[in-house]
Amino acid sequence: MPLLVDAGSIRERIEALPTQVFPEGTPILSVGTSTGKLFILASGTAEVMKDGVRLCELTEPGAVLGEISALLGQPHTADVRAVTACTFRVADATEFLRGDPTAALLVATIMAKRLDAANQALVEVRREISADKPRSVVGRALDRLAEALRQDTDPELARYMYGGWM
Repeated sequence: MPLLVDAGSIRERIEALPTQVFPEGTPILSVGTSTGKLFILASGTAEVMKDGVRLCELTEPGAVLGEISALLGQPHTADVRAVTACTFRVADATEFLRGDPTAALLVATIMAKRLDAANQALVEVRREISADKPRSVVGRALDRLAEALRQDTDPELARYMYGGWM
């Protein structure tokens, strides 16, 4: 049985967080820096880059940034910039995650879903490569992997949480 996140409880907590606006083209996170913050997308589009390679684009309200840095206690591992003007709810990562088990469970659920989807996509890519498929087929598989990385939460929770409240 999967762990359930109390969407109502976390929704109120997120809505109470201060907002920060990033104009189009503005960096949000940079590799090697440490903000100690979690950024929860309220509106706009942001792109995630690693070593000059675009990993994914985040468009869904509720997408979380900075969670890897916060949980591992290390600098940010990717560059993130605003593709369009973005508004984020911003939390002190330690306070937010330690202060509310529901918040920690939400972030853990998001990360677990991303990892599961990325693992499935990686299996597809390996199958395509081992079957000597044309590069275009492998490219499409890699696109599916990028899509997997942008998964934010399960559809039921997303409908409840993001149904216009942000």
